[in-house]
Amino acid sequence: MAEVTLGEIVTFANGRSHPAEGSAYRTYGANGVIGTSGDFNAGPHSTIVGRVGSYCGTVHYCPDPCWVTDNAIIATPKNGTNPRYIYYLLKRLDLNRYRIGSGQPLLTHGILNRLTTPRLTRAQQDSAASVLGSLDDKIAVNDRIATCTDALIRARYEACAPRTSIGIGELGDLVRSNVPVAQIARDENYIALEHMPKRHMWLSTWADASAITSAKRRFNAGDILFGKLRPYFHKAGLAFINGVASTDILVIRPKDPAHRGWLLAALSSDAVIAHASAVGDGTRMPRAKWPDLATYQIPWPGDPQARAFNDFTTTLATRVQAATAETTTLTTLRDTLLPQLIP
Repeated sequence: MAEVTLGEIVTFANGRSHPAEGSAYRTYGANGVIGTSGDFNAGPHSTIVGRVGSYCGTVHYCPDPCWVTDNAIIATPKNGTNPRYIYYLLKRLDLNRYRIGSGQPLLTHGILNRLTTPRLTRAQQDSAASVLGSLDDKIAVNDRIATCTDALIRARYEACAPRTSIGIGELGDLVRSNVPVAQIARDENYIALEHMPKRHMWLSTWADASAITSAKRRFNAGDILFGKLRPYFHKAGLAFINGVASTDILVIRPKDPAHRGWLLAALSSDAVIAHASAVGDGTRMPRAKWPDLATYQIPWPGDPQARAFNDFTTTLATRVQAATAETTTLTTLRDTLLPQLIP
């Protein structure tokens, strides 16, 4: 099969810093969306490539106009090339391995332009992009389900009229099941802070424990994980699986399973995060402590309302968990098909 350089089918351009203030468009940095902007510098169906730093070579796709910062490169198709094919092609090329520099890794236009790939016809491009894109579109729907259910629970929690207040420690216990690394199986599920999304109460991402080198903390499905290191990053969510967690994460188990939903909503609320951030020890790397969280008073609607709230939360959590499992299957299928459809 004849080959073509990337420079023949793609135009590469650096993004720009300081996007205009506003919320009309998403703003992309080296590793995806980092905020919003009032203007755009990349058209619809652009591929964004991380240009510098540890996320150098990371590839993202945006179907809408967006702003791209100078930490990333905008990849625009030319000569009638399918835009979404370009996205999958750049993912397929594993661009991080072409970076230069050690202290501050970098990808340049020159490097990208010289890379070669088999020349596919437009029909072949369209076919590959259609199959892979349909899988990613369903994954995106599942992501929106998780985002919407998160927002629904937060809104219901804020709307509840509390009768009184209660300490977090009256609803949950800190789990102190520390496990030496020698007792952790390589295929166990592992959640670190990087697996926990910001201000999102569903923990749908994890890794295996094969690369860990230190003791961790064991947790069960249904436990609530709270990022104690730099708590202002707002990382608190419900575990769907059993596993081990970083010791920078507090594992909190509801005393009564019927209060799990209320405890989850409280621990992931802006008020609790603000308190944990205010009382955390340390300046550069503050850490929240369980005693400070346990004594913090949260709204309490009474046991009947808390139980009803838990039923509401459990129904939504079950839906998100099913979507998470489906996403795992779809992701595996997409990654298996990618090298077959784009050689």
